[in-house]
Amino acid sequence: METNQTMSLKEWIITIILITLPIVNIIMLIIWATDKQERRNTFAKAYLIVMGCVFAFIFVIYAVIFFFAITFGLMLGQ
Repeated sequence: METNQTMSLKEWIITIILITLPIVNIIMLIIWATDKQERRNTFAKAYLIVMGCVFAFIFVIYAVIFFFAITFGLMLGQ
């Protein structure tokens, strides 16, 4: 049975503090996302999806920059 209880201000403040801490944020988001009874379940899933997309985008940008840096470096060496 799913409850539609809203989170209090105190719970949101604790959530925001935990999400700002490195490493702790990933651990807590995984715990919240896998716990069906947790009220932060949907929030944690959405946050993990957005974080994954951002990391993938950054990886692609760095790969493109690296590719052009290597190509430009080889062209200068000739």
